[in-house]
Amino acid sequence: MDEGSITPRTPSAPAGRLTVGSLMGVAPGTGISPGGSAAARAAPPPPVPVAPVLRTVPPAGLLPPEEEGQNWSIVEGEVGHGGGQARFRSDGVEALTYNNPFGQLFERVWFDGRIVFALEAGEVEVDPDRVKVAQEYQIVYAVELDERGKLRRPPERVPGQYNIYDSIPGMERYSPIWQFNYVIVPRDYRPNTLRSERDCLASGYPIIRSRVFEN
Repeated sequence: MDEGSITPRTPSAPAGRLTVGSLMGVAPGTGISPGGSAAARAAPPPPVPVAPVLRTVPPAGLLPPEEEGQNWSIVEGEVGHGGGQARFRSDGVEALTYNNPFGQLFERVWFDGRIVFALEAGEVEVDPDRVKVAQEYQIVYAVELDERGKLRRPPERVPGQYNIYDSIPGMERYSPIWQFNYVIVPRDYRPNTLRSERDCLASGYPIIRSRVFEN
């Protein structure tokens, strides 16, 4: 036999095995096993599930027109107006709703015989001749100030007595900066007998105005 007449033959793949050619166009992860049918090999892979997109912001047409404003009150994300005006329950306690997200220190304070809530933000240095201040009265057994009107040591407060404000937000003389006035009472004073600035001024007890200011 003449060598030139011999035609080379491509070896056939053993039964049940895939050749390089049979892998063409087969996406990985399709689950086609060796010896699978042509229809199975040609089938497209299943669609990949896509998580739905959740809208957390309302469409532009539904947004409230106000970007910012004064005197807002906010309850569960809903904005109302008139939040700056104190409202009182029938028992004389301020009808305040506040969730105190920063865990700040609060206190009960008398104003005109009613109870309001105050946030303590600490002592500040101001010039009352240049900065508007409001008056706060603290009922004490004893207090000692230096020549600058500052405390030499903490005053001896009456246990259980609330401090007293001369004003609240919405009043002309209100300020978030408070100047302390110390009302010196005898040891037999009954706590919370004094409940207003008027009570303090009419009491006859000594009142010492300090240069101590708090925000």
